[in-house]
Amino acid sequence: MSLELGIDYEKAEIPDRFYYADYCDVKRGRVGVNLIFGRLEPGGQQLRTQVEIAMPEDQFMRQLWRSSRDMHEIVRKRVAGQLPPSVEVLHTDKIQAFRANNVFMAMLGHEAVMDYYYISPGDIHFVAAKKRKDVHLEPVIRIALNTAIMFEFFEKCRPVAEELKDLETEDAES
Repeated sequence: MSLELGIDYEKAEIPDRFYYADYCDVKRGRVGVNLIFGRLEPGGQQLRTQVEIAMPEDQFMRQLWRSSRDMHEIVRKRVAGQLPPSVEVLHTDKIQAFRANNVFMAMLGHEAVMDYYYISPGDIHFVAAKKRKDVHLEPVIRIALNTAIMFEFFEKCRPVAEELKDLETEDAES
């Protein structure tokens, strides 16, 4: 059974949780892709806090990577050469972890936001079974960041997306 959803982020609730990040990383995890955002000590290499958002691989590809190709290019042109190279950071034990499978991204000048949401598989089941009409889009967290950090985030997504693209090709061949 197939179900197609359309999301109007204009009508979506803004997440109550808010985090300002000046560091990012993207890593494949055991069961998905981990989107890592952190707050560095001013002028240092030590992360004071860190937020990790786990996203299923298919939703990472569909929701984040493929839907952000135009934005990635716009951000690249805007911030070319503005961000010093990232350095090795000392990680923290102060980590909050979340699960998301949808994201809304926007930028205005040097400011950007990424609002993360979660749609429950249970909601999808009940809509597909025609027992409910609506799917609830649960707001998870808003990540605020400088546009240059958003560009760095997209660049760190690239190798993971390339790796997942190869896996999709292998699955299609077998």
